Amino acid sequence: MSHQNPQVESPTPASGNDAIQPKAPDFIETPEVPPLSSDREPLPHWLYLICGLALFLTGSSFTGLGVFGEGLLDQGPGGPSLAGSAKTTTAPAATPMDIGKKLYGGNCANCHQGSGDGEPGSYPPLGGSEYVLGSKERLAAIMLAGVSGPITVKGATFGTQVMPGWAGVFTDEKMADIMTYLRASWGNTAGPVKADEVAAARTKFTPHLAAPFSEADLLGIAPHGPDPSDKKP
Repeated sequence: MSHQNPQVESPTPASGNDAIQPKAPDFIETPEVPPLSSDREPLPHWLYLICGLALFLTGSSFTGLGVFGEGLLDQGPGGPSLAGSAKTTTAPAATPMDIGKKLYGGNCANCHQGSGDGEPGSYPPLGGSEYVLGSKERLAAIMLAGVSGPITVKGATFGTQVMPGWAGVFTDEKMADIMTYLRASWGNTAGPVKADEVAAARTKFTPHLAAPFSEADLLGIAPHGPDPSDKKP
């Protein structure tokens, strides 16, 4: 059972207006806070510069990394190539000797051999041959129409096989490349052959291209000896 002290009076609750009076004993003044501004302060320019440089170095946004930043990043073995880092190289153009060697290997070496030695009794040698080192017009006639019957080369006779002509197979330029290769290989040192020289021979011997030439036919075109165009002035 509780006993209330009659000498103690409970404080009278303050009314709503009295509670906010500045003179009230429990009043605490709150300083005024200015309202927040809705305007955003722009970022400093140096921050943009740092972000842009970082993107540039990582190559995430700038393809210029392949040019200006090449070598800055270690791609490691098998790593992806940087944009623009590939170096394009142009292969040197094939020379008439290169083309002639390839054509000879695919069309003539089966008979005359890669060494140019031929086969005794069947295919004459090409190194030191009078028909290779002599008249270019006569050699063109052989290449265009072929050879039939016995033929003497370097004192030996060959005649059991017929050489076919290549007039319908090779262009004048390719024919000239093969002849240039023949005249400068296996110790041969004769001059090159031009496509217009082959073209002139093709026109001249057109009536005779239906059948291979004989040895007598070839000797009628030009005697043995170097081609005059091979002589240096």
